[in-house]
Amino acid sequence: MARFRRTLAWHIARRPGGLIALAIQYGHMRTVLDARTSTGYGARGRRGIHGVLDVETALAAADTAARLRDRMAAGEKISGPAARRAVTGATQAPHFEGRIVPSTFARKVAAYLARNGNVLFDNPDALLICAFKRETALCEPAPNATSPNVLDCRAGCGNMARTDTRASQLRDRADEIDQLAAHAPMHIGNRLRANAARLRQAAVTHAATAETAEVLR
Repeated sequence: MARFRRTLAWHIARRPGGLIALAIQYGHMRTVLDARTSTGYGARGRRGIHGVLDVETALAAADTAARLRDRMAAGEKISGPAARRAVTGATQAPHFEGRIVPSTFARKVAAYLARNGNVLFDNPDALLICAFKRETALCEPAPNATSPNVLDCRAGCGNMARTDTRASQLRDRADEIDQLAAHAPMHIGNRLRANAARLRQAAVTHAATAETAEVLR
């Protein structure tokens, strides 16, 4: 049971906001507030989860780049102020699939995440890709941050890019919100419908401005 608890915690920690989820699930706020006292949670070794978080961040970013490469190869278009950087990040990202991660890999991970502006992070809640660049990020990252605060993703950020797939998902989510609005009180329903309209407008903007990877290279 102890090993299962640690394995489960490791998977929770890899998700966006995972340390907060651990704090709620396991009842210890120090999981969020003090990394040094929380290393027993989600650990794959004696050093704890914080010794491998950068590796997991890099692997997740590489997964995002790989998915974007596949979608571009299938003919999907991409839009947004960071579309060109997203294409560059996707084409230049290393392939980590199936690789053994030795102790020396941490140095390579640090160098990969330090490529400010060309590392890609998927945000399934905001339905966009973040080509994270500290100087233009609206999520107020720390001065030395190598990844965005996906829980504070804001419209109009210069780091955002969106694919045809994500634009289609915007329209689907807008339809779901309209269904909720139809059964909500008037004021809440109006707010929901306004939110749905904002999502549809974002999809329309994507369709009007999206380019293929070949054009953006």
